[in-house]
Amino acid sequence: MLKKVLLVWANELAKDDFLSRTIPSDFEVIFLNDAGRKNEIPSPVAYFILEESLIKDFPFHELEDGKPIFVNDVCGTLDLLPAGKCLIRINAWPGFLKYPLLELAARDIDKESATILLADLHWPFRWVADIRGMVTPRVVAMIVNEACFALNQNISSPSEIDIALKLGTSYPLGPFEWAKQIGSHRIIQLLTELSAEDDRYTPAP
Repeated sequence: MLKKVLLVWANELAKDDFLSRTIPSDFEVIFLNDAGRKNEIPSPVAYFILEESLIKDFPFHELEDGKPIFVNDVCGTLDLLPAGKCLIRINAWPGFLKYPLLELAARDIDKESATILLADLHWPFRWVADIRGMVTPRVVAMIVNEACFALNQNISSPSEIDIALKLGTSYPLGPFEWAKQIGSHRIIQLLTELSAEDDRYTPAP
């Protein structure tokens, strides 16, 4: 039986996150680490571009029309990506693919093909608005930012702030643990983008 191929561009961290999800036996995952494609790669049922550094210059025009293309573009929006393809933004910040529920944004016309694929994969998901930061990254970035303000005011130590948040909210990680997992540069980038329209998101010193 021919397997359904998922073609995935990912660094090692994103690869580990992706493989943490259950992948049915009738699917095959092929990983690439650059934008090049080999002629012998079979036609995939979907593409996942999880390596953020590839997105800006990615040759989207080379991908097959009508196939879902999941793009790890948390800080952007769909109108900043090439038109004419079935593009779905996915929250694939480090660690987030390991959570049961995927967070996605897409144009209405592209949601059906993505929904069919994710049903075949048995991956729960939720559609969110196509805005910078989506939903969860916005919330997490603000939590980390507020924790940094508290630290700058000598309210407590990073470890104590992490413990307090986990005990008080049952979150899986504290703000400084999240910052380490996600990468402070990603959080700063998102806050900087959001603060251009709302100064509540101004990054802490």
